[in-house]
Amino acid sequence: MKQYSLKINPFAQSDLKIAADWYAERKEGLDRDFIEEIEKTIQQIIRNPAQFSFVRKKIRMAIVKRFPFGIYYYVGEDVINVFAVFHFSRNPKVILRRIK
Repeated sequence: MKQYSLKINPFAQSDLKIAADWYAERKEGLDRDFIEEIEKTIQQIIRNPAQFSFVRKKIRMAIVKRFPFGIYYYVGEDVINVFAVFHFSRNPKVILRRIK
């Protein structure tokens, strides 16, 4: 099985921080639950990046359990590039701008 490294770009890191902060304000510990689900989903992506569907050309999206978020990524030669951790209510055109 091929081994991939993971790269989370600054946009995705910002997405994560904003969402975790929002959940922290809603209920104590909910931010930790959110981060834990993100980490589980990222581990699934690393183990088998091809298991998630394409949403556009080479872009795949993994759905996060318990939270209305998708992790958007593409697979390079030996790197998985995460470029968005996106709430489903947000305008998807923002993701398209990140791809370009």
